[in-house]
Amino acid sequence: MNPWVETAAIFVAGACVGSFLNVCILRWPLGLSVIHPASRCPACGQKIPGKLNLPILGYLKLRGRARCCGAHLDPRYPVVELLTAVIFASLWILYPPKVFLVYAILSAGLIVASGIDWDHLVIPDGLTLGGVAVGICSSYLVPELQNQNHSPDAMVRSALSAAIGGALLYLLAKGASWLLQKEAMGVGDAKLLAALGAFLGWPSFPWILAFSSLAGTGVGVAILLGRKQKTGVKIPYGPYLALASLTWILGGKQLVQKYLFNNSVYSGF
Repeated sequence: MNPWVETAAIFVAGACVGSFLNVCILRWPLGLSVIHPASRCPACGQKIPGKLNLPILGYLKLRGRARCCGAHLDPRYPVVELLTAVIFASLWILYPPKVFLVYAILSAGLIVASGIDWDHLVIPDGLTLGGVAVGICSSYLVPELQNQNHSPDAMVRSALSAAIGGALLYLLAKGASWLLQKEAMGVGDAKLLAALGAFLGWPSFPWILAFSSLAGTGVGVAILLGRKQKTGVKIPYGPYLALASLTWILGGKQLVQKYLFNNSVYSGF
């Protein structure tokens, strides 16, 4: 198949997956099934016809309003669909099929975790602890994820990276909470870094922590200034960990290898 056609097909598939991720973000925290019922209007609950439920295009066709009741539709829906499509297509271009599949699963989980954390300031254990298990199993099946040739070695490195990531962010969170005399970071963030370690290995941690801290600080300051709110407003950290991880697999890893640590331990990743 023509590479452009392949990439276009992956883009469309990613948009469809993004539509399902929107359902997960909306229903999972409420304890609702992500399978049944079929997609419905979030305002009045009426079933959305298939011809209007097309990823991205459906929102544009409706001009951001539900046809059934005229309610405004959250623009996050097409954003998540487009973001998922772009990430999937980019991963397809950058990686061989087996690695693409694992990173696509990781990316989907990160998008759902970010959406839920942004709305509810919590990340479900099914995504974090489940992510640790999936990351370790994936490393065994695809040892290239940990830059290993043998599955047992890759699985051990994945498990150790998960333990290091979870412990590292947990200790940082507890230390910051002690200094500030209030909760500075949730345990869910530590679990998320553990899951990221299981997939990406411990050498990704400096990039992830530095990038997420800078991004989170910048966005947090902008939000506080824009809303003219006082400090103390809770801002989720999970979305910035997810963003940092995506930049790592979409180019940050190669950047570190090529320009920063070409002759160090990073050269093996």
